[in-house]
Formats: sequence, C-alpha cells, structure tokens
Amino acid sequence: MSLLTPSQGGPLEEAANWFAELAADEVDPATERAWERWLQADSRHAVAWARVEEISARFSGLPPSGRMALARRESLGRRRALKVLGLALGGLALGWTRPDDWRLGQGPALSTAVGEIRAFDLAAGVRVWLNTDSQLVQATANHWRLLRGEALFESRGGSAPTVLEATVGRVRFGAGCCAVRARDDGLEVAAYSGALQLLPRQARPETLAEGRQALLTPTAVQPLGRVDPGRQLWRQGRLVVDDWSLAALVAELGRYRPGLLTCTATVAPLRVVGSYPLMDTDRALAALADSLPVRVERRLPWWVQIVPA
Repeated sequence: MSLLTPSQGGPLEEAANWFAELAADEVDPATERAWERWLQADSRHAVAWARVEEISARFSGLPPSGRMALARRESLGRRRALKVLGLALGGLALGWTRPDDWRLGQGPALSTAVGEIRAFDLAAGVRVWLNTDSQLVQATANHWRLLRGEALFESRGGSAPTVLEATVGRVRFGAGCCAVRARDDGLEVAAYSGALQLLPRQARPETLAEGRQALLTPTAVQPLGRVDPGRQLWRQGRLVVDDWSLAALVAELGRYRPGLLTCTATVAPLRVVGSYPLMDTDRALAALADSLPVRVERRLPWWVQIVPA
C-alpha cells in the first residue's frame, strides 16, 4: 500500500486520509511509521486527528476493519498523540479563557443540532433564529450569550437594548436585524438593518453602520465590507451563493451534515453560483455534480469528498 503524501486540503483532510489508510485490512509497518511521523510533525495534526476520531465515533456500524484500525492506532502512539493534542489545546485555552469566566451564571439555553435551524421568541419584540449546531444562553431578560454557532436577531426595539455577549466582547442593538457568527478568530457581525454598537473586551466601543459587517476581536473591530443580503436566507433553509469557490461552498455545506465533507485541491477553485437547500445537503451535492465537472465520492461512512469527474 502506498504511503500518503500531505494533502493540500489542510490538516483535517490529511487526518481523514490517514484514517482511511489505517482502516484497511492490512497496513504495512512503513505506513504506520509514516502516520506517526505525520502526527508528531505539527500540533495541528494532533488536533485534526482528534477531530477525525470524534467524527468517526459518532457513526455506528463501523466495519470490522475500522475497529481493528482503532485498536492498532492505540498501540501505535495514543500517548504521544494525546500529549501533542494537550499542548495544542493548552495553547488555545491561553488565548480564550479569562479569570472571570464569562460562561458562569448561565440561564435558560436555546440550541440546535447539526443540520437544524430553529426560531425562538425572546423578550417582547425580539425573535432569534439559530443556525446549525448553535447555542445561546440567557443571562438576564435582554442579555444573551452565544456559546457557539450562529444567530440572527430581529427586534422591534424596546425600552432597553438587547445585548449579545461572546468571548471576544459584546454587541448591543435596538430595532433592526443583525447576525452574529462565532469564528476561530473572533465574532463575525452583520448589520442588515439598524446600527449596532460593538464593544471589544480590550478596546473602545465602535458603531457598526447599517449594511456593514465586521469582525469583533478582543482588541479591535475589523471592517469586513458590505453585507451580502442573501446571506441571511439560511434562516429559510437556503444557501444563496454568487461566484463562490467550490471550496468555500463545501466548507459551508459541511456545517449542516454530520461527518466530514471536503473537496480535492483540483476542483476547489471552481466557481459556483446558485441556491442550495441546507436541509438536504445530499440534494445540494447532487446538484453540484450535475452542473460542474465533479463527482461525489464516499471515502468512509462519515467522509464524503468531491473529486474531479
């Protein structure tokens, strides 16, 4: 069996490739050693490997070869993998935790599962839609905390503004429509109607004008240009794209389905225009295969990859 070379799809796709390689009925020692070298070469590899194992564990009916591979990997370097993973996660924790843990004192929680979109009525005149795999908790009547995912708020306004808090800072708004999305590098905020006040934890507040979007970080507000009005249509179960790369579309569709969805580097730059159903991502993938020179390949029970036709 040939050894894997680093994928251009990033550590997560590399980890999935290694998982597929090690899940074979027979794996030669050279492949096992190559996997160990890859795992120890970069802390991001350990994080990606842990993510792939987490995804695979969610899927029942793993074939016997997969179970054998799991046992094999434990004997190959589980302790070293966990050590690297611990160092990597420790570094992330240094950047995101605070002594006065902002998550303490949580009230009622609203949440969605992967692939689920739900609407909730909050305080009088305020309605929120939670996108896939999101969680929002209440601190006080008009104060909410986004723990993960994405939320869109519509408010008729009232005597007190609504406050949305995240690890990086706060968003304060009255009447209007706005959306927030948690990212690894901060909180993406879009003002579809009405102005917002953005309050970084370690910088001065700034106003986000209607029709603009920005990235809120602990130390700054970074402009992201004008909002895309079609972006908010996810609350209706549609993803509308205009001249997106296939890689960007695949990354977005992947949020709405269990497992891992990727595309090869060869097809990643292809441009895409259209409207895709978020509640039926298999149908969205079939539409891509009909309109682009690609095909959809299931590499593992939990890994679907788009490859050249």
